[in-house]
Amino acid sequence: MLKVAWLVRLSRQSDRDEVVRAWNEDHGKLIRDVPGLERYTHNQTVAIAEGPGAGSEAPVIDGIACTWWADDAALQAGLRSDAWQAVLEHGREIFEPGFPLANRAVAVEERVMRIGPGTPWSGADVPVPMCKHIGVLYFRPGMAREDASAHWTNVHGALALEIPEIRYYVQNHGVRPIGLDGGNGDGEFAFDGFSEAWFTDRDTFERSHESPAWYRLRDDSPNLFDVEAIEAGVNCVVEERVIKG
Repeated sequence: MLKVAWLVRLSRQSDRDEVVRAWNEDHGKLIRDVPGLERYTHNQTVAIAEGPGAGSEAPVIDGIACTWWADDAALQAGLRSDAWQAVLEHGREIFEPGFPLANRAVAVEERVMRIGPGTPWSGADVPVPMCKHIGVLYFRPGMAREDASAHWTNVHGALALEIPEIRYYVQNHGVRPIGLDGGNGDGEFAFDGFSEAWFTDRDTFERSHESPAWYRLRDDSPNLFDVEAIEAGVNCVVEERVIKG
């Protein structure tokens, strides 16, 4: 399965409630009609999770949209379809023009690090939704992508798994940039990857930040990530909406 993600910034020229509704409903309906698309979710940002602006400023982006396809051939066919052209036309109405990361998708390798007991993915009958955190990540300058990816999984990921409050944990490693036509676009990665972590509720998420395990995870970040870029980007609590699949 091929997973592709976009960073989303909605238009600041329109009524906020209306443009959010249009993204979730009108835009979502158009994307559901794209041939070959198997799953599609919106992760709408709610609040900055930690660092500068936490609890006081609005996130720099409005969300992350994720799509899943059977393979690259299905993606290419879908992005060449008339249905996708309708998606692009509608996007010009609701997305912020000139946003530097607009139209720059990244294909990612999804690595599921933990499926905890009592989560929806474990087959248990539990309440949904949970509190979800997303961190869009940029590797430290000069670090080879292969080395960074290995450190993220084997070292940083292992530290994250020491945090018992994390119920479900996924790493998304950037594989290649993708343009709106399915090609490589400008060849630049909009981000190097992003993490997804689910917690039972918001209080549990906040409490986990006070644990020694969380501090160990945070202390390892400069060994791997461009921390300043992350703090200026996306480290947010999000509301996940499954549009298709």
